Amino acid sequence: MKVSVVRGGRSLNHRSRRLGTAAILLAGLTAGSVLAGAAPSLAAAKGTPIPIGALGEITGPKAGFGTGVLQGITAGAAEVNAAGGVMGRPVKLYTATDNSDPVDAVPVAQRLIDLNHIVSEIGEAGASAQAIEPVLTKAHVPLLTAGGDTYFDKNTDPYVWRLTPSDSQLGVAMALYAQHKHYKTAVTMFTINAVQQALQAEVVAAYTKLGGKVLGQFNLQPDLSSYSSEVARVAALKPDAIFVEMDPGTAGVVFKDFAAAGYVGTPVVGTDDMIGSATVQAIGVSTARSVLVNLEGGIFNSPAAGVFNSWIKKTAHGAAQPNASYGYDGMIVDALAMDLAKSTAGPAVIKAIPKVTAPGGKVVYSYAAGLRDIKAGERITYIGASGPYNYNKYHNIFGPFIAVRVNPNGSTYSTVSTFAPQTLQAATP
Repeated sequence: MKVSVVRGGRSLNHRSRRLGTAAILLAGLTAGSVLAGAAPSLAAAKGTPIPIGALGEITGPKAGFGTGVLQGITAGAAEVNAAGGVMGRPVKLYTATDNSDPVDAVPVAQRLIDLNHIVSEIGEAGASAQAIEPVLTKAHVPLLTAGGDTYFDKNTDPYVWRLTPSDSQLGVAMALYAQHKHYKTAVTMFTINAVQQALQAEVVAAYTKLGGKVLGQFNLQPDLSSYSSEVARVAALKPDAIFVEMDPGTAGVVFKDFAAAGYVGTPVVGTDDMIGSATVQAIGVSTARSVLVNLEGGIFNSPAAGVFNSWIKKTAHGAAQPNASYGYDGMIVDALAMDLAKSTAGPAVIKAIPKVTAPGGKVVYSYAAGLRDIKAGERITYIGASGPYNYNKYHNIFGPFIAVRVNPNGSTYSTVSTFAPQTLQAATP
């Protein structure tokens, strides 16, 4: 959903090879390793490190999403530490993977709380975020989730704060793109999963409201060896476009079956979860470039984007991955909230999050600027790399969306269309 090319990362409820908890938990990063590529900043923050959890989909079928979020969190931590840390203390990331499996996520989250004593968790998304929410809330640990699943659309948990727009907005963005391209008829092909089925309903509702006609909805069991029956039925309907969300393994087979049936060239509108090298490799770069466009939350055009990109270059020595802006903004928001609260305690931090993001304060685009103004007694409004964080009562946000197409290198993306938040709101059913 969003560079990332994401707002709206969502997790598949995918049953994959199980890892034991000991194997899942990765080594906690020291303050120095968080700042890889930015060693001169290490001396800036000298107090007892503040442990921050960075549990996410770093391995497994959703690794393309999780590694992007982690890249952003790492860049944000480097920026925070370079400015002197939080209350003079460096942040220390404890990075862990759930293997893209919500069942695996729960014991890992508990271990981060019990052994590493994390004070916040940044980045976890989708079904895994839903699974660990009660564990974190019981421990009074804020969860800044990079997921857009509709489960949190009416969130009432004071410890859950969203870093990306809801999938309900992603569905509207997909429908808007189809309208923008004058696709009057469409079918949907979504794998069977609670998160994805909810998104499919949003796409259908928005597309219908905008005047489009849905000719058929195809719900796919993931990772079968053939989808030739579904492909034949889609081809017979002759839609102007196909809305899709599926994991790389399923996508590879579906697109292979389309090619075998001679049904090629119909535009395909995909989601942010399908952005990344795994999907591109599964269906082929040439095919992806010729038919596939993905929608995701777009990076906001503000000075914060420049700050974000500079820290990505310092820490990752390359370009930002999809979804990185959300992990980055989550780290900055969390740190500024702790500064304002003068505490790392969860109850104090969650009260401070809206106070550093709500409109009406002195606008800041970086951690250093926000820290300076907080120390000066100013009320601040942090505008992030992915946009403003003007939370509603459910701790949800609205943001711009972009349509992106993969570049010839198969790993980076270019924006082909942009949709403003006001446009999405007007098109929402």
